[in-house]
Amino acid sequence: MTGDSASVVHINITNFAAAVAAAKNSALADSAFIIAKMSASRSVVISASQRAREEGIAIGMPVSSALRLVPSLAILPPDSKAQARAESELYTIASRFSPTIQQDSGGHVYIDVSGTTRLFGPPVDCAVRMRNEIFELLGMKPAIAVASNKLVAKIGTRAIRPSGLTLIRQGNESSFLAKQDISLLPGVGPTIGRLLSVAGFQDIGELAELDDAQVVSLLGKRGIALRNAAMGWDAAPVDSRSPDSRTIQRRIDFAEPVLEASAFRAALITAAEDAGLTMRQELMACKTIWCTLFWVDGSTTEGSFTSTLPVLIDAQIINGAWSALQQAAKRRVRIRAIGLSLKKLVPARREPDLFTPPGTSKEEQLQSAVDATRMRFGIAALTHAAAVIHV
Repeated sequence: MTGDSASVVHINITNFAAAVAAAKNSALADSAFIIAKMSASRSVVISASQRAREEGIAIGMPVSSALRLVPSLAILPPDSKAQARAESELYTIASRFSPTIQQDSGGHVYIDVSGTTRLFGPPVDCAVRMRNEIFELLGMKPAIAVASNKLVAKIGTRAIRPSGLTLIRQGNESSFLAKQDISLLPGVGPTIGRLLSVAGFQDIGELAELDDAQVVSLLGKRGIALRNAAMGWDAAPVDSRSPDSRTIQRRIDFAEPVLEASAFRAALITAAEDAGLTMRQELMACKTIWCTLFWVDGSTTEGSFTSTLPVLIDAQIINGAWSALQQAAKRRVRIRAIGLSLKKLVPARREPDLFTPPGTSKEEQLQSAVDATRMRFGIAALTHAAAVIHV
């Protein structure tokens, strides 16, 4: 829990890119349109207006399929500058009520107002004022929830979206969550959703009632985290740090110093697979990969790889890490350890399956399936063949 009361405010502007476009052009307000990159080889829906979603159009759907559903569908290109301005203005509005703000991409902001109630009144009053300012200044109608932690507040905005305001009082989390559709629970993506549906689960409260043995049998050891989320447990504070200031690190120490390239690569793959799984669980991708070599004589060297596009799946991480390692491998001396760092984290932008984002490409869909297996049976359950030699 955060603080002594329901003091975490979550702002959720549903279909953010589409909402920005509609705010910019009022003629789009009640029309069916999508945001998509038509120059891409396989164009998919990035965002969709509320009217388009009511017609059955979903994020990630091929544009060709969307057009078959709605032949008159308007297609707009992404406007990154307009979205960045809206994100900045959203942050400015939130900062008037608290210095403790966590801004995630896509119109999501968490604000901890526990320390500013004397200035602005109860948290729900702050939420009302934020909602009014967002509508007046940005022309958008957000969903806003007030709760005792980020998880419950996020589910709260999902329950009322596309717009509205709800308060989940401290102590009422379980009763609120119990009757919510299980698809609203962060961590339940398409694969886990189908599994739970086949098992007869419909509401979050049904998952919350499972004991450890039952949930491990159904979802594996990592499923305990999902069950705990269903109970409303979330100790994560509102984190004011920007994602790109965070780093995910792994280090592999050899039993004996090595010089063989195959051993380096095996260790690097092991570190990349472990770090990549953690990164995707946190719904992040990275843009920079660092590799550090620890030599037997006590010295270290480093190499780096930077991508203009977010790096998400293991194959991308391994390739980038190998490029960084080759920069660092400047000596013919034995190595006692390898360090890997994933830096400049950015939101992965997709809804997770057991905290792992499913992708729209075949490679990303395969990665999601691999991650689901690893989370159920352990990181070593599926690994790259080149990593098998590393112990």
